[in-house]
Amino acid sequence: MPEAVDEILRHAFIDCGMTKVWCAYYEGNSKSKRVQEKCGFKFQWKSENVDVPLMHEKRNGYVNLMTKEDWELGNKQ
Repeated sequence: MPEAVDEILRHAFIDCGMTKVWCAYYEGNSKSKRVQEKCGFKFQWKSENVDVPLMHEKRNGYVNLMTKEDWELGNKQ
């Protein structure tokens, strides 16, 4: 999965010229949390009682950020 995320980030930053990519996960989704951490996304904020329509419930959501600069630094290592 980290390889797929890195290709999406490459496309966003290089092909599309974006400077930031935001992503999020719901509390309890430890696999999404781990992938985002492993790929270098940085925590930004927590939202409480976010609607999850497909599950007919509310959960806490966590939003993370990757900047182009951070992505470039991570790819030089």
